[in-house]
Amino acid sequence: MADKTTWEQLLAKRNEWAQSQPSLGAELKAMGREAIKDIRGTVHESFFGKPEHASELGTPLNPTPQMTTQDLGTVYGSYESMLDAYASRGAEQQHQKECERS
Repeated sequence: MADKTTWEQLLAKRNEWAQSQPSLGAELKAMGREAIKDIRGTVHESFFGKPEHASELGTPLNPTPQMTTQDLGTVYGSYESMLDAYASRGAEQQHQKECERS
């Protein structure tokens, strides 16, 4: 019986760890984007003798940092809870100010 609970605890820890890891699909997409940009840069430099200009953020092969973070799945854990904590603190401070005025 004790072995089963230990096994369940190990599985729970493993699941907790797996959920905190970035998305594999997002990592593979980022690697693909980098490979395409490297190939384009090499071809551009070979044919035109100078490197290709940097593409604008938000274009298909160049997502914004926010898009990348959301894709990795790391934004909704600690960052969202931090924002919620700040929002609730602000609401509490507002309520205290209103009570002091009364």
